[in-house]
Amino acid sequence: MDWKEALRKWAEMEEHKTRVKEAQNTIRQALCECKKPYVAFSGGKDSTCVLHLVLQQCPAVTVFHWDYGPYLMPREIERETLEIARRLGTKELVIETSPQYRSRQDTGIWYKEFFGRVTKDLLEKGHDLVFVGIRKEESVSRRLRIQAGRSLTRIKECWPIQNWSWKDVWAYLLSNNVPYHSVYDKYAPVVGWDKARFVTFFDP
Repeated sequence: MDWKEALRKWAEMEEHKTRVKEAQNTIRQALCECKKPYVAFSGGKDSTCVLHLVLQQCPAVTVFHWDYGPYLMPREIERETLEIARRLGTKELVIETSPQYRSRQDTGIWYKEFFGRVTKDLLEKGHDLVFVGIRKEESVSRRLRIQAGRSLTRIKECWPIQNWSWKDVWAYLLSNNVPYHSVYDKYAPVVGWDKARFVTFFDP
C-alpha cells in the first residue's frame, strides 16, 4: 500500500470525519458572526484545505494571496499556485507583493509590508475576519498562539483545521479530489508526506 492509498483509507475513519465536521461547523459559525471575511491562501496544503472548505459555504469569499516575488519564489510555482486558486472556484483573488524584494535576505520586508500597508488596506475595505490554515500540530508557537486566541493583526483570525493532523489534511485533499500543488509530489516522497511544507521549500 502506498502513502496516497493509506491516506485515502484514513479519510474513511470516523476520527477524520469528525474533524471535518468540526471544521465545517467552525466556518459556518464564523460566517454568521462576521460581515466581510477573506481567506489567506499561500498555495500550501493547509491553506488549500481551508480555501476548499470555505468555498463550499461561501463561494464569493475574497481570497488573499501574497506573492513573494521572483527572488524568493520561482515563477512557475507561483503561476501554479494562482491556477489552483482559480480551479478551486475562487471568484475574487487579491494578489499583493512587495517590489522591494531583491534577495532572500529581504524576507523581513514581508512583515513590514503585511502588518503595515496590506493590513491597513484590508481593514479599510471592511474585512473583519480571516480564515487561516494553521494547525496546533505544526509547532509549539502555533499551538500556543491558537490556545491564546491571538491573531497576528487587528483582523480576527479563524483556524478551521487547527485540530487536524497532517494525515487529516492529505486525507481531505485526496478523498475530495482537491487540486494541490504538484511540487508536493516531488518533495514528499523524499522528505516524507508528514514533513513536506510548501513555504519552507525555498525558505533560507
